[in-house]
Formats: sequence, C-alpha cells, structure tokens
Amino acid sequence: MLVPTISTVIFLFLTVLLLRVINATGQNDILPLSGDELPENPPMVSIIVPMRNEQRNAKRCLESLLSQNYPIFEIIAIDDRSEDNTLCILKELASKHSNLKVVEGKPLPKDWVGKNHAIWQGIQYAKGEWLLFTDADTVSDPNMLPSVINYVVKNGIDMLSISPFQILETFWERVIQPVIFCSIHYAFSRKKVNDPRSKTAAANGQFILIKHSVYQELGGHLAIKDKIVEDFALAKLVKERGYRLIVLRGIRLVKTRMYTSFSEIWEGWTKNLFLGIGQKWGLLLYFTITLFLWGFTPFILLGWSIFGFFYTQISLTSLLITLTEGLVLFTLVTYNAWSCTRFFRLPSYYAFTFPLGISIYIAIILSSTYKVVSGKGVTWKGRRYRVQELG
Repeated sequence: MLVPTISTVIFLFLTVLLLRVINATGQNDILPLSGDELPENPPMVSIIVPMRNEQRNAKRCLESLLSQNYPIFEIIAIDDRSEDNTLCILKELASKHSNLKVVEGKPLPKDWVGKNHAIWQGIQYAKGEWLLFTDADTVSDPNMLPSVINYVVKNGIDMLSISPFQILETFWERVIQPVIFCSIHYAFSRKKVNDPRSKTAAANGQFILIKHSVYQELGGHLAIKDKIVEDFALAKLVKERGYRLIVLRGIRLVKTRMYTSFSEIWEGWTKNLFLGIGQKWGLLLYFTITLFLWGFTPFILLGWSIFGFFYTQISLTSLLITLTEGLVLFTLVTYNAWSCTRFFRLPSYYAFTFPLGISIYIAIILSSTYKVVSGKGVTWKGRRYRVQELG
C-alpha cells in the first residue's frame, strides 16, 4: 500500500498547486493602454536605457521611446563600453533628437555589476520627477508613457514595474521561456507583491518606473551596486522603506524579445535563477522537486498503473486509483501548459513540449547554482561576475 499512498499524497499536492497556478494565470492584472488622459501638470520623465553590445536592438528601442505621445521627457542612453557598433548608432540618433543624451560609460569598478553602474552614470544627468529604467531589447507603444504616468499618479504609487509581452520566435524560445515565466509568475505572486502587508518583493528589470525622490532616498543603484538581480533588490528596498510597489503585466504597452538562441537563454537565466531565490537551499530544493513533479508525475502514475496491472500483485482498486490520479493530473498539467502557450500566442501543440522545457529549466537552475556556489561566477555580456568578489 506504500506506493498508492505516496502517489495519493503527491496527487493532492500537485492538484492544489496546479489549480493555484491556473487561478494565478487567469488573474486580470494587465495595465490598460490609455493615452487620452494625463495629469493636469504632467511630470517630467527621465528614461534611462543602459546598453552594452546592443547594435541589434538600440535603434528600434530608442525610436519607440522617442515616439512617445507625452509632452515632457528626456532619454539618457548609456553605452556601457560596447564592443560592437552600439555607440555609433546612439550618436547618430542623438544628432537628430535634442531630447536624447548619450553617455559614454566609464570602466567598470571592481565591486559593481555592469548594468547597475551604467544606470548610475545615467542618473547623474537625469532631471525628471520620475525615472524609467528600461532595457534595450524592449519596444514601447507610443502611448506607453502617458498610460503608466497616468496610472501611478492616479493611484499614488511610488514604484511601478511591468512585465512586457515576450516575443518568442525560435523553437527553443517557445519550449523554454513559457515554462520559466509561468513558474516565476506563480512563485512571486503579484497579489502578494502588490500587498503592502506582505514582505514579498519582486520587479521586472525590463521596465521600472520610480519617483526620483524615492530613488534618491533609497540610495539608488549605489545601494545595490553589487546585486546581479538588481530589480528584485530595488523592489525589496522599496517595500522595506514603506513605499508603495505595484507589479503588473504590461503586454499592451511594451514588448521584448529577451533571447534569440538556446545559448542566450542558458546564459541569461543561469545569471539570475539561483540568485533570484536569494541563494536559499530550501527554496532551491522545493522548486526543483516541484518542477520535476509538475512535469513528470502524470506520466509516472500512468506508466506505473499500466506496469502494475501486468507485472505486480497490487490490487486492481489501487491501480485504478493510481490511473485516475494520473489522468486527472495529465489533464490539469496539459490545461496549464495550454494556457501558458495561449498567453504567449503560440501554436497549441507547444503545450506538449512542457516536459522538455521543464527538464531544461531544471538543468539551468542546477547550472546557476553550481556557477555561484563553486565560485566560477556567472557570465553576461562578455563579463564574468563572481558573487564572492562582489560581496
């Protein structure tokens, strides 16, 4: 009776988990696109865009920001010592637009992470009442800025972070990215993040809008200069100091294509995952086991019930219970996977690649853990960061 008992416990755990994931996925937390309303005296916004080796994205990103339907804003693009044609592209655009300033980054100090240092340099030129940090691989709708400013001013928000719509084009993007985003969406519930009574803090570094005065009071990126997962670190500071943090989906406002190949996906998430859970071994164990159970339990239960029928003496009742549990979990997992693929506007058949995506996701988590714990460090944009050296 031991195997059926274990399978029932796992079945109940996964059923509750999957129902909560499905419920979280269906939450209506999308920031609306609305460019027709503005505060009576629209505040000035400084848009800070750090760039390193972004010749593929720089022009598209900045042109979308320069096209904002907003009366008063400036863009500060920081070239973080790029080794490609990024700086030339930035200078060419700046020669045509007076509200675009290009900052040539200084050498990276030993105890800084590159992105944090680039943003910090750009901040020194910022005149806006609000600061918007956004990545070079994003493209913004012309009404993005009026929409977010109207929202934060109306609702008394100190920091707003939105999750852009993720463009997924290649096979590996479509297999891996939905699994990762769905798990993060559940692990860092926006309901808890947006609740000032909860200590849960998270943000998406692709888009962070924060009051300049609040940013300065927190110490800015100087206070988190050594944090590789700087978005979570900033969000944590905001909540700890009692300021209001809101995280929403901004799929109508901003879109992005984070990675274009398997190697980029592997390197990018290896940089973030173990550090993103605070290097906590308990959480690592929980996430890894849960992901494995999520991806493979239905098949194990179905396989065991068939194997047990032909090759064991387990009672027919126990096997039928196991078979039923397997079928229920298969239905829930498939529905959850289908919901994720639908959200990312992918063909429905990608729902059946979730076990493959979960396998790769687990491998990336383990790689991230090994790189950090072993002291080998993580690599991003041609730079290697060792957590021990950063402090």
